[in-house]
Amino acid sequence: MRLGLKRQVTLATAIAVLGTTGLAIAAAPEIAAAIAARKANYKEIGGDMKTISDEIKTGAPDLASVRPAARDLVNRASGQLKYFPAGSGPESGEKTRAKAAIWTDYTTFSTAQSDMLIAAKALQIATDGGDLASMTAARNTLGNACKACHDKFRELE
Repeated sequence: MRLGLKRQVTLATAIAVLGTTGLAIAAAPEIAAAIAARKANYKEIGGDMKTISDEIKTGAPDLASVRPAARDLVNRASGQLKYFPAGSGPESGEKTRAKAAIWTDYTTFSTAQSDMLIAAKALQIATDGGDLASMTAARNTLGNACKACHDKFRELE
C-alpha cells in the first residue's frame, strides 16, 4: 500500500520530532544484546589493563596475575569487531558511547582495532618474557592504541 504525499510528510515529521525530543524506539533485541556484550567486553579489557598496570607499578609484577590478563586481552581484542554490528550505534536508542563515526569510517575504525590487537600481542610477548621494562613499554603502546581509538570513536561520559 502506498502512502499519499500528505501521510508521507506526516510520518516523516513524526519521526523527526521523536528524534529531536530524545524519544527513541527500542532497539531490536539482537542490537541491544550486541551493545550489552560490547560493554561487558570492554569492562573486562579495562580490568585486564588495570591488573597489568597495577602490577607493573609495583616494580616486581606478579607474573601469575599479569600473564593471564595479557592473554585475555589478546583474546578479547581479536574479537572486537563482532561487537559493532550495523545499527548498534547512537541510532539504536540504546545507551552507548560508540560514535556514529565507527560505521561511517569503518576502515579507520577496523585499522584502530587491528592496532589494538597488535599491541595486545606485543604485551603478551613481553609478559611471557617477564622483563619489567619491556612490559612497561608494551603496556604504554597498548594504552596509546586504546586512547587513539577512544579519542576518535568513543563519546565522553
